[in-house]
Amino acid sequence: MRLALLALAFAPASGLQLGRSAARKPAFRPEVTATGPCLSRQRFVQAGAAALALGRLGVASAEEEKFSRMGGLLEPFVDISKGYKLYKPSGWTQYDQDPGVYEVKFADIIEPFETVIVSSSPVSTATSVSALGELDAVGAKFAKSRNSELVKATERDANGSLVYTFELKGEKYHELLALSINRGKLFRVSAVATNKRWPKRSELYNNIMLSFVPSGV
Repeated sequence: MRLALLALAFAPASGLQLGRSAARKPAFRPEVTATGPCLSRQRFVQAGAAALALGRLGVASAEEEKFSRMGGLLEPFVDISKGYKLYKPSGWTQYDQDPGVYEVKFADIIEPFETVIVSSSPVSTATSVSALGELDAVGAKFAKSRNSELVKATERDANGSLVYTFELKGEKYHELLALSINRGKLFRVSAVATNKRWPKRSELYNNIMLSFVPSGV
C-alpha cells in the first residue's frame, strides 16, 4: 500500500515538481537510571549526529510559523466539492480543473511559469499522509526522483489533517510542495519559481502552504 501511495504522490501535475525532504525526530532525552541521568558514549554520538543532520536540512515545525495575507497579496479560495481551501495570489490567472492533471492552477500574469497548483488522487485506505512514511524518508525519495536538493522539511496539523511540506531546489527551479491525505484523497500543492526569482516568491509561497487546509469548510 505504501508503494502505491508513493506512486500517487510522485504523479506529475501540470507544472514542475522537484523533490526532497527530511524528518522531524523526537527530541533526544537521556536515559534515567536509579543514580540519575545517564548518557552512554554511543547514545551521545548518535544524538549529536542526528542533531547535525537535522540542522543541515533545516527541519522545523511549521506550527511555529504564522500565516499572513501579506497585506492583501493573498485572498481566500475554497473548493467545497473537492474538500480543501487555501489562500491564492491575488490577481493571478486562474485555470479551472484539468481532469487527471490538476484541480486548479494559478499563474502569475507577468511570469506565467510561476504557478501554484492543487492536484489530488483517490486513496482507498490511508487516512493520513504518514502512511507514505516518515517525513525524512518521503523527502529522500522525492529528492532522488527529482534530482533536486532538499532545503527544508516541515510537518504541521491543519484542522486535524497532517501536512508534509518540502522546500526543493533543482538546478534551475525552486519549489514548495505540500502533501496531505483527507476525505479519501491525497492532495498535492505545488508552488514553483526559478532559483533567480525565488527570493521574491518564497514568502508568498510559504504563506500559501501555511493556509492550505485539506478538510474544506
